[in-house]
Amino acid sequence: MTTISSNSEVLNDYLASTQSAATKVDDSSSIWGEFNTFLQILTTQLQNQDPTEPVDASEFTNQLVQYAEVEQQISTNDKLSDITKILNSNGITPVLDYIGQYVETSTTDEMVVQGGVGMMSYVLNGEALSAEISVQDENGDVIATIDGPSELGMNRIAWDGGLDEGGVAQDGVYKFVITAKDGAGDTMEVSDIRIIGQVSSIETDEDGKLSLKIGDLSIADSDILSVFAAIATSPDSTEDTSEGDTTEDDTTT
Repeated sequence: MTTISSNSEVLNDYLASTQSAATKVDDSSSIWGEFNTFLQILTTQLQNQDPTEPVDASEFTNQLVQYAEVEQQISTNDKLSDITKILNSNGITPVLDYIGQYVETSTTDEMVVQGGVGMMSYVLNGEALSAEISVQDENGDVIATIDGPSELGMNRIAWDGGLDEGGVAQDGVYKFVITAKDGAGDTMEVSDIRIIGQVSSIETDEDGKLSLKIGDLSIADSDILSVFAAIATSPDSTEDTSEGDTTEDDTTT
């Protein structure tokens, strides 16, 4: 004689199986099997119930509530699994550690102001008489003129955001031009320009390509030259007071 389990029995078995299989990916087919069995029995019971002794309304309502919870649990697990696959396939996991860290990257004419400070460095092939940094707004107008360090080799500066007409620059990305001149008034070459900023987030574009966000500036993880756990941000600082790791590409720090 065939024994048919009740809705409650099948549902309880199913809930138990989902809990025990929560950490076993290979049991997913078994979970779905129990889930489908529960639905079949529920439907069959409704179709063949005795009209004189219908299913108790409170019990039926409880079964529907449990069904909704089970369905939501499965949907949530599937979505979490999909998210994990996307994160792994896009390579996001390895770069998550960059969030909150200070990184150094090459640039030509853009700097980032974060927390009222913009940090940058550049190399002079000789000792200059002056090194002037002109900071521009989005319209190309000069809003700040900075007297930068002018020594031979690497020069670092932390701009306090002070503007020529008073006030402080808001956080954001600014264009800049460095003009170095020697004692004869001739323009000198400025090379290896870099900026330092704190990684605030990670983004992916429509093609799944990763980029790190330093404020409003986007860079690729391959563009990172140095990583710092902390760094001094005192204005006009020319010493490297950073603490952290340096990549093999960084030959000037």
